[in-house]
Amino acid sequence: MKIALMVLLVPAVTLSGCAYNVSPYGVSVRNVESIKSINMKPVSVAPFQAAMPGLATITCRAAGPVTVSPSFEHYIEKAFIDELKLAGVYDPNSSLTLTGRLEEIDFSSGMTDGKWLFTVVVSNARNESFTTKSTFEFFGSFVADKACQETAQAFGPAVQKLVEDIVRDPRFKQIVN
Repeated sequence: MKIALMVLLVPAVTLSGCAYNVSPYGVSVRNVESIKSINMKPVSVAPFQAAMPGLATITCRAAGPVTVSPSFEHYIEKAFIDELKLAGVYDPNSSLTLTGRLEEIDFSSGMTDGKWLFTVVVSNARNESFTTKSTFEFFGSFVADKACQETAQAFGPAVQKLVEDIVRDPRFKQIVN
């Protein structure tokens, strides 16, 4: 009886602590070039908000959570600022302040494919705004552990695509000028 109980408890204990951590963001040359092509004035960025403030984990199958630190909206805000900085148009003292609101974030980690889904509202201090829906597809896996690792690994590139979808939207040029 004790051996049977141990056989059941050991895997449960070792698997329950699994988390799939998202890697730090890496800027995209393509996004930086897109931002530079707008010839925009320097902007500041206010803290991003979210429909679910502080959300930092989303459960992936029964394998464990995909986790970001400190939160999804902060990760996206920092990524946006990093891209603006590298493009030479970020000025924390600028009177033209942009902000974002993460309305939706989710993913699917299917057996053959996966995708990250984002809905973000970008606005300026003049109350001009627009909504961007962004989807980033990646390979899935039949094995839950592998699928969840791929989901975490795809988050950085998914945020790169989100930023790309924002800055390439013609409405972005309108709210930054």
